[in-house]
Amino acid sequence: MNELILINENHFIILSVFASFSTSLISAIFGIGGGIILLSFFASFLPPLAIIPVHAVVQLASNGGRVFLLRNEIHWPILSTFIFGCTIGAFFGGMIILQIPHELLKIFMGLFILWSIYGYLPKFNKKQIFFGSIISCALSVIVGATGAFIAAIVNTFKLPKLNHIATVAFVMMTKHILKICVFIFLGFSFTPYINIIILMIIGGFLGTIIGKKIMYQINETFFRKLLNFVLTILALRIIIISINDLNIFNI
Repeated sequence: MNELILINENHFIILSVFASFSTSLISAIFGIGGGIILLSFFASFLPPLAIIPVHAVVQLASNGGRVFLLRNEIHWPILSTFIFGCTIGAFFGGMIILQIPHELLKIFMGLFILWSIYGYLPKFNKKQIFFGSIISCALSVIVGATGAFIAAIVNTFKLPKLNHIATVAFVMMTKHILKICVFIFLGFSFTPYINIIILMIIGGFLGTIIGKKIMYQINETFFRKLLNFVLTILALRIIIISINDLNIFNI
């Protein structure tokens, strides 16, 4: 852990556990949002090559906790297509997607999310789910958090809140398992980060339990409005950051 920057290890541990708890709480309530916040946190303190792999392990546990607590609410009919697409995206899509500026793909992703909320987007069929999951998982290996894209696809089915959150969590859990396999294959060692990962998993599970209790108090109509609001904020953030990274308006 001597690679950590800006703050000492003890302070980092405290901040990390709190970040895991709070972001898992957010994701348990809204279904998404916590992953991108946690990724931003890691980007401030971890070495660049460790950000996405460590994020994947912590998010695997966070989504796994939601899957366990909401296992009876998972909408199974669409998951096989998601999993098949994610597998291809993780192991093969990355080689293709590296040939395309990922900022452009992220702008497309942000626009798609906005379209899914404010435009007319019919329920996805299996082919659309398949290709959407390939893009999402391939890009996830490179940039980390793409949960809003998956949430937007699942949102086209207009599932009740518990089914929506449980289904998104299962897809995200699968994505993170596949990402971890890719990083292990590429030779990344998780050993230096094992202690902080364990503590963050504990903090994240506590956040998930509390978030689940809060989620039950939210009615369906308010949840749908809240979900669309969170998706809009995340989509605009993706678009703005990607445009900035492309230096489109720099002269």
